[in-house]
Amino acid sequence: MEILVEIMTWVIVAGTFLLLATAMVSLFVQVPYVPSKMNVVRKMIKVAKLKKNDVVYDLGCGDGRLLLEAAKAKKIQAKGYEAAPIPFLIAQFKNLIQNAHVNIYAKNFFNANLKDANVIFCYLGPETMAKLYKKMKKECKKGTRIISNTFSIHEAEPIKIWAKNSKTKLPNIYLYEI
Repeated sequence: MEILVEIMTWVIVAGTFLLLATAMVSLFVQVPYVPSKMNVVRKMIKVAKLKKNDVVYDLGCGDGRLLLEAAKAKKIQAKGYEAAPIPFLIAQFKNLIQNAHVNIYAKNFFNANLKDANVIFCYLGPETMAKLYKKMKKECKKGTRIISNTFSIHEAEPIKIWAKNSKTKLPNIYLYEI
């Protein structure tokens, strides 16, 4: 019984430490970890109209749920970038378990080269989106589709907006093209 109590104590201590570490990293990378709900993930994938062999990026991929779901839907090349260690490790674990062959990097997406992307998914705040859009205009080829959950790119005109729907609990979803 004492061993069980000691193990539980260590699990609680480790869990608390990991939560605090994730919160601290989120402060430094300026993008908090807020996972998209699965109905939103599926809608974003549908909006993207993925084709076989598309090169799909998820910038700030969190636990990898969008990339893993997209890889199930189509035969694509999937790349995710996540700077926060805990979501990154969860994404790597899920990728391994699902044998999805998704590439997930523990890296700030501002340091990634986006030139080979056909589709970019993002769920990032307005300031980050504005900075990222400048990078995308420089690096992405013409025709690259950008699908944004909740937040618009104020500097760009969307091709289409799927308006927030309280019945289906979907947020605004924006489609852009470079």
